[in-house]
Formats: sequence, structure tokens, C-alpha cells
Amino acid sequence: MENKDDASAVLGRLALLLGVHNDSQLAKAAGVNRQTLGSWRSRGSVSYELCIKIARERGASLDWLLTGEGPMLRGTEAPGLATQNRREEGLLALFRELPEAEQREIQQAAEEKKRLREVERKLEEVSAQLAGRKAAS
Repeated sequence: MENKDDASAVLGRLALLLGVHNDSQLAKAAGVNRQTLGSWRSRGSVSYELCIKIARERGASLDWLLTGEGPMLRGTEAPGLATQNRREEGLLALFRELPEAEQREIQQAAEEKKRLREVERKLEEVSAQLAGRKAAS
């Protein structure tokens, strides 16, 4: 992994796989020093042996871990869901690379969008009921 972006992406997928949200948590979960993780980022290189070890322990696809391609977990790709899963996994990996404050902003925006969709759905129901009453009169 010569490109720093590639190393950052692999570290992002490791964080996703290990269910952690920042580099300190990632270092602890991976069993390495925080400084080692920083060194990997600056060199643009991640320990291949560690990737193999974690992929085996978690049942993850090494292809996905190293390249972002294919299903996250071995043997889980279902026809029709592969594209959606890759998109969701990619979004989650990007999300986890953001600082916590920015993650909260995105979460709040998503929650607000969900509330607005619910209000729109209810408004459509009420409008349909009113239209039915007018037609009946």
C-alpha cells in the first residue's frame, strides 16, 4: 500500500470491522501502539500480517479489507444487495474517519431528514382523507 489514501482507507475499514470510532480505539482494538498507527498513516502502509490476522478473527474478506471491493464478510454477498452493501460500507467507513463533532452533525441531519419524511407521509395521509371526504359529500 504505497498511497497514503489507500492506507487511510484500509485503516477506516479496520475501524469499521472492529466497531471503533477513532484512532485511539483502533490502536487498542488492533493491539498496537497509537504511535504505530500514526506511523502507518504517515508512511502510507499498514501491516499486512495484522490485516490477515484481524480478517481471519472477524470472518472478513481480505479483498474488502485491503481494497474495499466485495462483501465485508466472507460468504455474505447476496445477489442484488452487493452494490447497496458496498455503498453502505463505504459511507460508514468515510463517516468513521470524521471527527466526532462532524459525525454528530451528520447524525442530526439524518434524524431531521427522517422526521421530515415522516411528517410528509402523515400530511399525504391527511390530504388523502380530506380528499375522500370532499368526494363523498
